[in-house]
Amino acid sequence: MNRRIFWLLISLLGPASAQAQLIPGAWRFELELAPGRRLPFHIEFAQAAGGWQAWIRNAAERLPMEAPRIQGDSVFLRTSVFNSEFRGRLLPEDRIEGVWRNYDRKTHHTLPFRAEYGVPQRFPLRPGKGRLAPVWAVTFSPGTDKAYPAVGLFTQNGSYVTGTFLTETGDYRYLEGAMDGDSLRLSAFDGSHAFLFAAGFDANGHLEGTFYSGSHWQEPWIGRPDPQAALTDPDSLTYLLPGYERLAFSFPNPEGRMVSLADPAYQGKAVIVQVLGSWCPNCMDESKQLAAWHRRYQAEGLEIIGLAFERTGETASSLAAIRRMKQALGLPYEVLLASTSTDKALASQALPMLNHIMAYPTAIYLDRQGRIRKIHTGYYGPGTGAYHTRFVEQYTAFIEALLKE
Repeated sequence: MNRRIFWLLISLLGPASAQAQLIPGAWRFELELAPGRRLPFHIEFAQAAGGWQAWIRNAAERLPMEAPRIQGDSVFLRTSVFNSEFRGRLLPEDRIEGVWRNYDRKTHHTLPFRAEYGVPQRFPLRPGKGRLAPVWAVTFSPGTDKAYPAVGLFTQNGSYVTGTFLTETGDYRYLEGAMDGDSLRLSAFDGSHAFLFAAGFDANGHLEGTFYSGSHWQEPWIGRPDPQAALTDPDSLTYLLPGYERLAFSFPNPEGRMVSLADPAYQGKAVIVQVLGSWCPNCMDESKQLAAWHRRYQAEGLEIIGLAFERTGETASSLAAIRRMKQALGLPYEVLLASTSTDKALASQALPMLNHIMAYPTAIYLDRQGRIRKIHTGYYGPGTGAYHTRFVEQYTAFIEALLKE
């Protein structure tokens, strides 16, 4: 969006008051996905000696943003990891209105938003009879050739609900919402993805609803309580094809230097090769864990290489996105540009020794001899609770065993 269009949109909001100002504390934001369909979340603001600070809040998660920029009655908010921005205008009665733009998307990338100070509830917390079991067997797009399974995890306290959905390619991170009467609503916004889930109970006590992703995607979903609900083992979905013995690649890092798994720095080391994208929230979660392992075990012989598949279609902006991600997450390992496209078929071509790349992220674990020992598809992030804890414990032990060989 060019500057002239932005100020035209802002001018339609009417004259601002001289008293309008940004107030420290929680503001309830709403993205307008479609007429009558709004996705709520919170952004917290604070003032420090160096200026303003801001965080996106979803349930227990607080995602840091870049320092807010205020010019007169205009507010500019950029997310720290993802390439998106809020441009708004401070209005009377402690409100902000404007537009949010996701620069990583070529279409459906701009949504109107409004925000109000001091509204603590994401959705109305009205009492009702609807009760959620902790674990659900879920199907998205049921009855179609695009159907896929998931596990719904929910915690309900009165009308307040938190939870997530596990899928074979990752999870929907921290969802927060409410049982409004007998209707379930959950939402999440991470700076790149805007997720809204709505559902109600049928006569059998099952859930039927719709999942909305921004303004560009929606699909139905159904669920039934099932404490034994499970997915395919994520270590079995991607594997080395017959006829291949080793992983091999050579791609540029953000400084333009070609880096290869055959470089001396990786010889005799246990290596984790991460397939990711700077636009991917599950990749952000996995990268934080990989960085922690790298700092803990590098001296014992662990190295990590990230292979980024970006959305921009252009090399310079893709490299800039990688640099931004590395800085925001404090990643101490190399992240290389494998492609300027996220097409999974192209990702599979970049690593032809694998049967496919099914998900971003995918992590490939190599021993000190360069042999592939595990390939883990997707990632169960901290929003999945016990699933995440169990994964970290199991793979910490596995890494330690590789390093001792």
